[in-house]
Amino acid sequence: MTHSSIFDYITHETSKFDTDTIKVGDNWDWNFRNHVQIIFHLKNGVFFTGINDWMRAFKNIMRPILKLAYWTEDIEVKDVVFFIEKSEGKSLSFLVKKYHDEVYTREHDLDTLFDQITESDIDYGGVLLQKGVEMPEVLKLKGVSFCDQTDILGSPMAFKHTFSPDKLRSMSKYGWGEKSNGATISLDELCTLAEETRESNTLGKQKNQVPGKQIEVHIVHGNLPQHYLDDKNDMEYWCNQLQIVAFYTKKDNTKEGVVIYRKKEEEGSLKFFTSEEVEDRALGMGEGETLVHPQIWTNFLTIHKTGMLEAGSKVPLYTDDPAYTTKNKIQDMENLEITTIEDGKRIYQVPTVAPANIQLFEREINDWFTFAQTSGAANDPIMGVQPPSGTTFRGQERSVAQGKGSHERRKGKRAKFIEQVYRDWIIPDIKKEILKGKTFLATLSTEELQWVSEQLMDSTFSKYKKDVILNGGGMIDGQPMTEEMLTPMKEEFKRNFLKKGNKHLLEILKGEFKDVELKLGINVVGKQKNLVELSDKYLSIIQFAMANPQGFQQAMQIPALAKSFEHILEFSNVNVTDFSSLLQAQPMQPKQRIPSPIQQNQLMTPQ
Repeated sequence: MTHSSIFDYITHETSKFDTDTIKVGDNWDWNFRNHVQIIFHLKNGVFFTGINDWMRAFKNIMRPILKLAYWTEDIEVKDVVFFIEKSEGKSLSFLVKKYHDEVYTREHDLDTLFDQITESDIDYGGVLLQKGVEMPEVLKLKGVSFCDQTDILGSPMAFKHTFSPDKLRSMSKYGWGEKSNGATISLDELCTLAEETRESNTLGKQKNQVPGKQIEVHIVHGNLPQHYLDDKNDMEYWCNQLQIVAFYTKKDNTKEGVVIYRKKEEEGSLKFFTSEEVEDRALGMGEGETLVHPQIWTNFLTIHKTGMLEAGSKVPLYTDDPAYTTKNKIQDMENLEITTIEDGKRIYQVPTVAPANIQLFEREINDWFTFAQTSGAANDPIMGVQPPSGTTFRGQERSVAQGKGSHERRKGKRAKFIEQVYRDWIIPDIKKEILKGKTFLATLSTEELQWVSEQLMDSTFSKYKKDVILNGGGMIDGQPMTEEMLTPMKEEFKRNFLKKGNKHLLEILKGEFKDVELKLGINVVGKQKNLVELSDKYLSIIQFAMANPQGFQQAMQIPALAKSFEHILEFSNVNVTDFSSLLQAQPMQPKQRIPSPIQQNQLMTPQ
């Protein structure tokens, strides 16, 4: 069914989304909104149904297990390692890496982005990411107005937001409210229609009173009729669109819709990830969902156990002395007050709760918590619980490692998703910024200092040699220029550069790398490459070769030994071509002539 306007479409789909269920299995009905809401309630210690007050026992077992998962599966910016894949484009790759480390991560708070990705996936079984204007953004699943409940990116989807007038006006920098972008109302006009209420995401759409004015906005992504873009009644042709629509309440209490932005949108502006897919369902199986049943039954048992304890806390009495209650009021007695009873009569206590029944409830509660720990891979060792007496350190360590197994698996999957986000969105964004021209202060490692000094030296001496050829006829102090004459000057240049320390101001000229291809590898939490292990292998090879360089070179001239060395590299998963020069005899370097100080001063003088 195609609706005549984008407003009717949003209203209809939002109403359906709240209550419609899909069939995941023969006996499995599922609703996206209900799934998100029940996990949201329970993890925050609030009953999803029934009375919420402090007198109804709620024993939250979800939150500590979820927090453990957040910590165990945490990915930080320092876990993202760049490495140069090829020598071509190495300069651009180096600058992208340094700009990311020194500028981009600080300006865009990527650590928070990573945390939001992790928490959404763990809680709800998935995370939605949009490209954003300045950086990728996590979209809150609780704010989804409607989507395809069988395939979250398979059909149009919408998100509901609430803006204050000031916040809405700030969106003008993105073109909101401009007629050229399809707006039917300006932002200033829309702000005058704002109300001092904020519609909640509850089923009844109750309105919460707030001290300031608010505007309800729906952002719709997806393939929609062309008519929604240009109002020309073309309902046959569909295209990918971004529609931003606001609703306000008229005097007759009906809702009116206005467009504040509408444009065609490139595909791929949204990404979805789940670490554990559920077939035919929009969201996967998150850790929050596995803890729903243990949490519900823990609450059920805790409430009944509390009721038994409440009954047991009462001390009802009875007596066979008929005159006793007329003479004494036990509830009004003072401590150690003396009372009397007729001869041969007694006062008895009415039995209320058998201790065995309370122990039965207690045991069942503990069983559900143990089940929750197993489901959430949060057994005692990984939660920091003191191990039983006699447990060896190695045994405890093995238990912790095994407990982290499922967490590490999910973390690895999430690392691959973050790598994809980097390749598709973050690195192209950084390259775009660099091409505009940038100057920034960077801290260089020892290896980076060496490489930068080499690049600067090659660039400086290339210019120097051209000047000597053009202005000096290729002669230095009356002698033809040779590489041997330049070598000492190059070494002096490198020493002077390295004396300046590891902090340097890097300047990139506008358009300098316009046609250079980026050759940058990304390694997130060691998922793609174990760089630490690989570094140890390379270091071992270098130490082995440097222990006796001449003997090693001589041994490599024997075909059988050279072939064996190649096999060692291959079996270690090390690229043989990186060490090809070690397998060849090195020519003797001719004796170098030390240039005069005049030549060094000539080089170091600014041209």
